[in-house]
Amino acid sequence: MRGVPRAERDRKARHYLELVGLEGQNHKHPSELSGGMKQRIQIARVLANEPQMLLIDEPFAALDAHTRADMQRELKRICASTRKTVLFITHDIDEAIILADRIGVMHAGPASRIKGIVPVTLGEAERERTHDRFVAVYRQVHEMIRDEVAISLGRNRDEVANSPKRAH
Repeated sequence: MRGVPRAERDRKARHYLELVGLEGQNHKHPSELSGGMKQRIQIARVLANEPQMLLIDEPFAALDAHTRADMQRELKRICASTRKTVLFITHDIDEAIILADRIGVMHAGPASRIKGIVPVTLGEAERERTHDRFVAVYRQVHEMIRDEVAISLGRNRDEVANSPKRAH
């Protein structure tokens, strides 16, 4: 935000801190913030630059399960209120289904490309991990990545197909 007058920077900072639920926390030192608060600060910093799109790469990987679920809900709320497009990178199929309206599955390897797109047309109640439609999307994504997992692990398809499956 170089070149932006201080008053405008302060106004934007207050606005985006409020948006991420941290109004009144601007006086705190980073060591006084929880992991979830730090993630919210990062989101506010990015939004303050008013990008057209957000690229978020595994932002919740280091968070405990409870904080992760809170941050997923918070990110959905923020995205809905700002109407920003988000490219969210995750290795967690559940997280992808909870957050996305489309899941892009990548081919394995450093020069990766999109293997396929899975639409996620679930309502909020259907985004529960035990819901039949959630399980159906999970299985569809899992089937798409099975070969890619085998490639990345140097195993053949039969070994991966016979590996223990997650119960849903």
